[in-house]
Amino acid sequence: MNNKVFMFAVLVLMMATAGVWAQNLPANLWTSPQSTTTEGRYRSNADDFIRPDSYTGVKFDKWFGLVSFLWDGNYDAVATSGFATTVSNVYVGAFYSGNFWSSMPANNYSERSFSAGLAPAGGASGKTYNVYNNTPSVAPSSVNNTAVLVGIANMGFRLTYRTNHQSFNERNIVIGNRLYNNYQAENGYMAPQIAWAMAKDLTGNGIRPYVTFDLVFNRDYQKVTTVGVDAAGVSGDNTVRSLNHIDPALGIGMGGFTFYNKDGFKGSFDVDYVLNLNIYSNDYSYVQGGVYKTSTIKGTFSPGTFPFVEQSYISNSLTPSLSGSWSKDNLSLKFKLNLPLTLTNRDQNIMQLNASNKLVYNDTHDSISTFIFRPDIRLALQYKAIPNRLTISTGARIQATALTLETVDREYYNMGNKVASQSQKIHQNSYINIGSGTQFVSRFHIGPTFNFTENAWIEATTGVSNAYGNEETIDIFAPGGLFSFGSILVVLKF
Repeated sequence: MNNKVFMFAVLVLMMATAGVWAQNLPANLWTSPQSTTTEGRYRSNADDFIRPDSYTGVKFDKWFGLVSFLWDGNYDAVATSGFATTVSNVYVGAFYSGNFWSSMPANNYSERSFSAGLAPAGGASGKTYNVYNNTPSVAPSSVNNTAVLVGIANMGFRLTYRTNHQSFNERNIVIGNRLYNNYQAENGYMAPQIAWAMAKDLTGNGIRPYVTFDLVFNRDYQKVTTVGVDAAGVSGDNTVRSLNHIDPALGIGMGGFTFYNKDGFKGSFDVDYVLNLNIYSNDYSYVQGGVYKTSTIKGTFSPGTFPFVEQSYISNSLTPSLSGSWSKDNLSLKFKLNLPLTLTNRDQNIMQLNASNKLVYNDTHDSISTFIFRPDIRLALQYKAIPNRLTISTGARIQATALTLETVDREYYNMGNKVASQSQKIHQNSYINIGSGTQFVSRFHIGPTFNFTENAWIEATTGVSNAYGNEETIDIFAPGGLFSFGSILVVLKF
């Protein structure tokens, strides 16, 4: 069997059994099994081929490619693939991960012509309508992520787009026994990103600056127009809910500075900054003279106890970090200490329609400042069990419970009039697990990298993780445990 046939056989085998890598979108796009295993301390070409700051380290003659498939917990197939080449000395890389249209809402309907006396309210007998037995679903399920990287003059420019957005927009349809002239709904996110980075150190001690800019369009919206009047006896365009917001984010990083390099040990310092905003502007409906009217709020509208909430959000996050590495013979070690400091400010004001159908402050008017500190340390080891063939990687991470210090300046309003006697400042400190993204985390991974040749290799990872306080114990024999591979990847280059 020649090398090409052998490589093709390996590729087919891996496509049948492989798992997709854990993804961290959109900032870093994803991590390879080796990077996942070592908590990002040892990346591979599978990471670097589409990183704007590292693509120059991927060496190949004609092309570089990778592929992986996964059956996730919902039994949905997820495909992952990547490809890179050079065109007239310009580096071009492309990446896709997702499940295409798998699990998209079906929203089945039937075409029906109603006889006299059976047509829906406002409908005409003998006319054919699309009839939906159930309310059309826009639940986000299918996920698609793409990226293209262009590298030139030791700089990388990457455009990324990820989405799970679903929408429904049809006219003259029947749902149940009610006829709608127009029915619109959408849910999910659409998130483009553009990133730039230097792919070459600016000094002898490092520094590869980068800039990323994200726009995340979050959609949760429903608007209907009933023929005649709806169940409440009101006519016109009715915005049922509108919880849309746009989240722009700007990320800037230094790209690392090496302050010590001697006797196999290297110490580096880095700093990253992220500015994030939430911008709200949503339509809402109200009834005037038996007809729906539409206006706009710089916040969200959703029927319930407090349907009108005016809000804004800004976050500043600064993460200084210290990292080090040591190597000798076939053994190498790395660590990284992150000290992220985050300051957020959120205004959240409850509003109410007055007798003139104008929005005024009512109930609480909050200005919330939150300081968050959540350090973590990452450790990694690599051992070349068989030099140039088999490398064993391990990694561990300990992430502290978020230290949260919050101050709420709260004012009270009664239909637009401030109730001065009830104003207060509330201080809330938290040192315990209070929700997702704040818990104490400890985890451990181990995985091999096996090189068939210098042009083909596989990576895998397995491991355990646990959050402090969970009643569940760690079972290393269970699916996803220490003896169960959670991610496998095959890479080819020629």
